[in-house]
Amino acid sequence: MQSDPATAGNAATSCASFDPDELEKSDWKARLFAWLFSYPVHRYWMDVLRWFTPAIWVPFVKFWLVLRYDAVREVLNQDGSFPVPWGWKMVEVTGGVPHGRNFVLGMARAKEGYQLSYDQLAEAFPLADVGKHVAPLSAAAAASIIDHAAARGKGELDAIEDLVTAVPTALCESYYGIEIPDKVAFAKWTLAISSYLFGPPFAPGEQQPADVQLAHSAAACLRGTILHSIGEARSGRMRGIVMERMMKMLAEGRIQEEAIHAQLFGMVMGFIPTNVLAGGNILETLLRQPEFMKRSRAAAIAGDDDQLWRCLREALRFRNINPGPFRVSAGDYVINRGAINEVRIRKGESVLASTQAAMFDARRVQYPKAYNPERPDEDYLVFGVGQHWCLGAYIAIAQITQTLKPLLRRDGLAALEGRRGEMRRFRVFPLHLHVRFRP
Repeated sequence: MQSDPATAGNAATSCASFDPDELEKSDWKARLFAWLFSYPVHRYWMDVLRWFTPAIWVPFVKFWLVLRYDAVREVLNQDGSFPVPWGWKMVEVTGGVPHGRNFVLGMARAKEGYQLSYDQLAEAFPLADVGKHVAPLSAAAAASIIDHAAARGKGELDAIEDLVTAVPTALCESYYGIEIPDKVAFAKWTLAISSYLFGPPFAPGEQQPADVQLAHSAAACLRGTILHSIGEARSGRMRGIVMERMMKMLAEGRIQEEAIHAQLFGMVMGFIPTNVLAGGNILETLLRQPEFMKRSRAAAIAGDDDQLWRCLREALRFRNINPGPFRVSAGDYVINRGAINEVRIRKGESVLASTQAAMFDARRVQYPKAYNPERPDEDYLVFGVGQHWCLGAYIAIAQITQTLKPLLRRDGLAALEGRRGEMRRFRVFPLHLHVRFRP
């Protein structure tokens, strides 16, 4: 699948079939879901259910909700028994058979090509880049946004669209090397696709047609943009650190162009939506919890990035990225085997391993309702666990920390009064939250 720059460029700039206003429509089901998993609401009903059972069948959505810390870790560590359910969707959104490709987060460990794909990603996105490139690029982008908002005199901004979403999107250009003509539209494509990929594991044909169409329209736009950027790089018009590495690997015959497209597509999908969720949920939690905000601001003002991340991670524990990842049982499986409340999961049944519930399980997490940034690392499941632990976790940590730091350092930070100061979402994804600070 060699890219045609003219065709790809046209696809990247038209995208007439994608309507970004669809993301702005109010959805009562999404609002109810957001309320159920907000703090402190989730702690009440999860505590009650977790006392009775490690997992419960939820009939109206047809999946098992796994609630206890040990049971959640068990499910996520048994990737052979509980594989991820979105591999076929990843192939679909990257172009479909025969051109589309899966991404490592949608592959089984034993799958042919998994190790090669993992090695390619490790070379293109080395850990050393976190301090060398990701952190300074994020810090510069975030500081520019906050300084610009202060220079306007009012010290107001949409902290989600203009900051939390804008910074990881900017990195997809400056670091990944993808040319993005419209960054707001680009980010919205990823949210529509992510909602389709990682939401409840419906079988083909079961999901709402409008949601499927929106995701496929967004995927066509994202494919066109990435292919256009690959074509530009092949023609010598290079931008971005990762793209330069991938072009070197291509020239040496160590990667195919189809794989470059799939790897960039997958890393974009694992970066913008996840970091928007994390950053948005953290900020909303801090704004609602003065003690959380006080300690996070102190770390930001002191310039202590390690302590700031610990404060932000602890806030994220109270309102996680999402309730937890979905899995599908590959065969009959028993959780809590031998106990009076053992749970039998049948082959083909869907499972939501609730990392949110697990991080509040007092059986394994000491004083879970207390805000304590000094908790041991094992108390946290914010990036998952097991084979499908977030590949870009260290990139995400650096980007989120540097994005929120200049905002938290501003005096008088608060949400605006009225509806503009309330979080607006597309499904679980934050879209808008207006804040003010003293310029």
